[in-house]
Order: sequence, then C-alpha cells, then structure tokens
Amino acid sequence: MALLPVACGPSGPSANAIGGIGAGANNGAGLGTSDILFAGILSADAINPNEVTVTWTDAVILPNLGGAITMRYQIYRGLDAETVLQASALVFTTEPGVTSFVDIGLPDNTTLYYRVVALDTDERFSLTTSVGNARTPAEYGPGSISYDSQILPLWSTPMPGAPATNCLSCHTLPGAGQLDLSTLQGVLAGIGTLQNPNSFVIPYQGEASWAEFLARMSALPTLFQHLPYLTAPEGLAAMEVPIKAWIAEGALAAPDSLPPVFEFADEELAGTYFGSFLDFDTVSVTFPHAIDPESLPFNGSVAGQLEYAVYAGVDSSSIYWDKPVALITVDLLQAAETTVSGTFDWTESDSLVVVIRPLDASGRGVPFDLATYDPETATAQELENFRLRMRNQASNEREMIINR
Repeated sequence: MALLPVACGPSGPSANAIGGIGAGANNGAGLGTSDILFAGILSADAINPNEVTVTWTDAVILPNLGGAITMRYQIYRGLDAETVLQASALVFTTEPGVTSFVDIGLPDNTTLYYRVVALDTDERFSLTTSVGNARTPAEYGPGSISYDSQILPLWSTPMPGAPATNCLSCHTLPGAGQLDLSTLQGVLAGIGTLQNPNSFVIPYQGEASWAEFLARMSALPTLFQHLPYLTAPEGLAAMEVPIKAWIAEGALAAPDSLPPVFEFADEELAGTYFGSFLDFDTVSVTFPHAIDPESLPFNGSVAGQLEYAVYAGVDSSSIYWDKPVALITVDLLQAAETTVSGTFDWTESDSLVVVIRPLDASGRGVPFDLATYDPETATAQELENFRLRMRNQASNEREMIINR
C-alpha cells in the first residue's frame, strides 16, 4: 500500500473498473487544465499476488465544484515512478463517476506504480502527478513437507547392521512413558500426552528440536538400543534435513497453503496499530496479532507461529519492498499479549511510512539468511530463495505514518 499527497474527505467507491496488463486506452486529444480540482490517487493496495485495487476521490470542475458524476478517470501503471508519468503508461479509462479500479493479471512479487488523471466531458484532463505504489506479494505456496508422505517413512529407516530393525520396531505402543512414532499424535505427544506433551518437537524450532532428538536418543536408559544409529549415523543423516524442515514449518499434519490475515475490522483492536521514535535512530512499532488458524501448532500457542515483515520508506512512494527493515517473531511473552511490538534502526528521515505484513512458516525450510541478504548483489538463486522464504505474506495491510 502506498500513496503520495492525498485529499482529505470521503472516498466514494462505486462500481469497480477491471483491467489487466495490456488493457490500454486512448489518451485523447484534450488539453491539461487547472480548472479540474483533483487530488489524484488516494491508495493502491495489493489484494492478492496478481491484483491491485486503486482508489481516488471525486474530481470537480472549478469554480462551481460540479461535474463529479460525469468525470472519467485514466489509470496509469509503470514499474517505476518515472515511467508511470508517461502517456504510454495508460492502462484503463473508466466510465463516468467511477472512483476505483481493480488491476488484474499482474506479476507477483513486483512493485507497481500508479497515477490517476481526471478527464471531463470536453476531454480536458487534470494536471495530476501524484504517484502511489503497491507491492504484490509472492504467489502463495504451501510448505514443502507433508508428515504422512515425508516424515512417517523416516521411522522405517533400517538400523545400521540390523536391516530388519527400525524405529517403529520399538516405538509403536501409545501411552505416557512410551514414545509412539506410528502416528503424528504420538510424535507430538512424545512420552507425555497431547494435553501435556513431552516431545522432542519444539514447534518452529528445527535446529533445537533436532538437538533434542539426538539428546534423547543418547540418554540412558535407551542409549544402548540406539548405539547402532549413533555410531554409524548414515541413517540419521537421511532424517535430519526433512525433520528440521517439517518442524520449522510448524510440525503440521499437512502443509499450510493459506496466508495469515490482519483483522482490522475487529473493534477490539482499534488503536493497536501504531509506531513512534524511541530515540534519534530507533523506531518502535506495535500491531495486533494476525490470525492463521491453519498453522496453529498442536500446543495452541502462537509463539513462533507467525513472523511480521516490516517494510519502510521515507514516504509512501519510496517504501523499500526488496528487503524488510525488520522481521519480528512473536516470543512467549508477546504470545499472551493483545499486540506484538518490535524495533528497528532508522536514520534516513524525521518521518517514515511503514507497512507490516504477517507471514506464516511455509518458507522457513528454505535455506536463507536475511541478515546477510543484499538484493542489489544477490545471485538469481538467492533472489529465488528470498521469494520462497517470504512467501505467504498477508496482503490486507495498512500504512503506518511515524513522525519524530
């Protein structure tokens, strides 16, 4: 979501005009005039990976402030703030009185710039140059690991030196004190119960869970039964990568393919989306929890369930979408609170515009380090890994304007 200077007052959205890439329109033979009072684009919002909604307020004709119901509007789109100012960027002309437009068939994971110009019945057009932008999220994609097809078969990995024996040879009896690997519920309960689990699985923490898995195999009194695996670990090597990835994605029964959403319409959340400068170069943001019931872990805690990508720019048209300024994960303390908070460094200006997009754990199995990622020098593979890691972001969003 992004915009430049906007008009104060209500927007009057009526029927949507829909046009995709290539839906061009004639620029007309009219002339620009200052007689048309028009603030230009009000907002540009990605509503899914391939569609953007553009809105604006009514234009009127001076001096009598009439003509709103007969005014048409031209929508321009470009891949940068300069191209969108050109006549060749025109993609659609609306019917009279329409004040919104849905741009369809767009590429995912792309920043698009928009401009809106008013056109009266004499084919005169407004001298409007305000530009807004929107970033379409990456295509939604489920996690990479299915428990039944990729994790359950691992428990049948033959024991080195005893090919007729595997994990399921011993771990098939359910009940507290006896680990049952034959069912997902048994794995998640561990040697406890689903209500009070005692498992090696720590939701969303692949590395820590694998370390716990090895620690339990190496502990008495079952150390000697596991020695063949521990002393000839080729069997464990086949398990490590998929188990880590499965747990990093939430240890779900099936991959989550739906992105999280903010519930901005919930009246109880009013006033919970804001930011401020803590000092000269530190910005704090606070926002409500997004929801993603498909990926809620077995223990019911939202700790670690979602991440929140924070994007920022000096103004709405300069939000830097190629890399978030922060990636905030909910910890145990914030999981019990109504809101989530985080901080990031900012020295570029005394004011900034922030957009926060929640994302689920579907991409956490992708090998990627955000701290060292530089989109300006990234290889094609690194760019693709970034896209995969950051997929399944919510696209219902709001801008946060922060002043020092």
